[in-house]
Amino acid sequence: MNQALLWGAAASLIPLVIHILNRNRFRTVEWGAMHLLESVIRVNHKRFRLDQLILLLVRCSIPLLLAFCLARPVLTGTQGLEGESPVSIVILLDNSYSMETNSETGTRFEKAVEAATRLIGETSRGSEIAVILTGGIPTRLFDEPVFDSDVVIQKLSRIEGGMGASDMQAAVDEALVVLAGMSHARRECIILSDFQNHDWEVIHKDTLQAIRRQFESLEIVPELSLMQLGKPVQENISVDSLSFPRRALGVGQRLDLRANLRNHGPSNVENVRVIFRIDGVEDSVTQLQLAPSAETQVLFPGEFKTPGSHVVEVEAVTDDPLQADNRFAAAVTVWENIKVLLVDGAPSSQPLQGETDYLSVALTPLTFGRVQLLDLVETETIQVKELDEERLKKSRVVVLANVSKLSDGQLKLLETYVKDGGAVLVCGGDQLDLNWYREKMFLDGQGLLPVSFGPLLGEVGEKSSSTAVLSQRFDHVALEFFNDPSNGDLSSATIRRWYQLAVPSEASEIVTLAMLDSGDPLLVEKNYGEGVVVQMATACDADWSDFPLRPVYVPMMQQLITTMASRISPPRNIQTGDSAVALIPDLSDQVTVSVVTPDGLQRSVKTVTEGTAQLARYEETQRPGLYTMSLPSTEAIHFVAETSRAESSLDLFDEKELAALADELSATVLESPEQYLKLDRLRRHGREVWKIALAALLGLLFLELILQQRFARVRA
Repeated sequence: MNQALLWGAAASLIPLVIHILNRNRFRTVEWGAMHLLESVIRVNHKRFRLDQLILLLVRCSIPLLLAFCLARPVLTGTQGLEGESPVSIVILLDNSYSMETNSETGTRFEKAVEAATRLIGETSRGSEIAVILTGGIPTRLFDEPVFDSDVVIQKLSRIEGGMGASDMQAAVDEALVVLAGMSHARRECIILSDFQNHDWEVIHKDTLQAIRRQFESLEIVPELSLMQLGKPVQENISVDSLSFPRRALGVGQRLDLRANLRNHGPSNVENVRVIFRIDGVEDSVTQLQLAPSAETQVLFPGEFKTPGSHVVEVEAVTDDPLQADNRFAAAVTVWENIKVLLVDGAPSSQPLQGETDYLSVALTPLTFGRVQLLDLVETETIQVKELDEERLKKSRVVVLANVSKLSDGQLKLLETYVKDGGAVLVCGGDQLDLNWYREKMFLDGQGLLPVSFGPLLGEVGEKSSSTAVLSQRFDHVALEFFNDPSNGDLSSATIRRWYQLAVPSEASEIVTLAMLDSGDPLLVEKNYGEGVVVQMATACDADWSDFPLRPVYVPMMQQLITTMASRISPPRNIQTGDSAVALIPDLSDQVTVSVVTPDGLQRSVKTVTEGTAQLARYEETQRPGLYTMSLPSTEAIHFVAETSRAESSLDLFDEKELAALADELSATVLESPEQYLKLDRLRRHGREVWKIALAALLGLLFLELILQQRFARVRA
């Protein structure tokens, strides 16, 4: 309120002064007929005085209200007014892929950017601004809060949505960190999102209360506001995932790819066109019908004519409002060959009497069968003394088959080989020096061997007790092939001798691939550095089991060896936010590698030395899609970053649910930027009441006119 203008209220004394002056102007004149009026005056005197008093009060009130209006009074409650003082503001801007949901008025993300731009544009000069993008891993628009709103708005106009699913809890945690480091006395945090059920329902109620306590524990408690953008949409179809064998794949081998599709809407959808592409070229098409809220699976077989990195993609062609989840891609590596080094601990010049003879045949059946097709695996069999650094460098997998022991130098080379990403399979046999394996290779759990070889169980003989592979569902990728009974039954083989492998219950780094009926592990696995070691309890030849004589032996060893070979490469199918990593062998000097992102931008990364190779790492993978890394050799390596399809269900919090969320967070629900700005003005400048006073003034003027005319007629 302008208190100086309140002095105008003194004008209310003017009618009183006029009234007093008018009373003094009257002069008493005696005349004869006066006595006839005296009775009338006595009767009406009290009423005349009351009328004049009312008129006097009304006339005094008019200048009083006029001065009140000119002073521009505002209601502030118990808070002091902030006026145009700057503010520290953090905006959480949802740029996840569900924000790409389109409507007649544009996408949810476009509305969010428009709202953020409006809010930032209205901040006071000198305000401190931070924007955190919540899609995928929460990312700051600028590393530090900035004070130039124009710069923020300019950068907002260039960002794009369609990132990975939001992690709202991580985004709020990031906002708390930013708010704690801001400088102004007034702080605001505004969340601009579609408020999907999934994003917030995964946050437990206790966690919401913990978040509220974190806000309240800040030195200056910020105002938290929630602004929902977008309307609920029910109709949507998504390609949720692609399933295919993860073992190594060779040229000409068939890849069975299963696409999992879902109809999130309540209506039946007919004639959905599903396209399968290899390296961007349409390979096959099918049409299907999706029932309401139903899932289905489509099988696409594919083959690759050249080795190297390839991309497969499935797209559901529909006109639903969210197109971002209608595609799902995967990177597939096709191998020209896999070199496997077989170290034979019990060689023999007789056919199939050597320790690795059956294994060599199983891994290269086409070569031994003299078929015109090429095997994916290429084996080299050596004796123990021939194991050296040069052979290790050329091999992707090394098999120690009934090897008594290695020299200290060979063991050191093998440890370095695995640590740098190699794979080793250690098979049992009667030649093993158990003390050496326990002391040198197991080394109390610090060595290469997953577990120490225990007592030798079973007997060799037709009538001796035996065991078999436990019939079960296999979770490990190397054996999941046998979950389909048509691919063979591992339990059909008889195992007569085996080492007891005691896996400590607390050793979480050791994975059991398969068990025996006796309760002992058959295959265990351990990661060592960047590589992997698999330990088999029995021999790989026919001395201790009839495995090599069973048809299941070939696919089992093929699956095991090719899976081990493929696992030693960094994954090409990653989640959004994970690093895209490529290991470049046979390159000792650092180089610069270019990366093309899903939106067509070209970036570059510099490699770092990793053992005997160079490692290229690209971190900015928040956007789902294809990342292509070009190596100095012109070889292209593909990475596909995908995100959870949890946001494909486009249901949003309704009004009641959003209010409950706001209650848990002690937040204010806002419907639009205009509502926020109105609230902000009220907080800064209070509620103006001069309009009410002006209305009262006009009412008094009208009342004074009516009363004057009424009292004048009565007197007349």
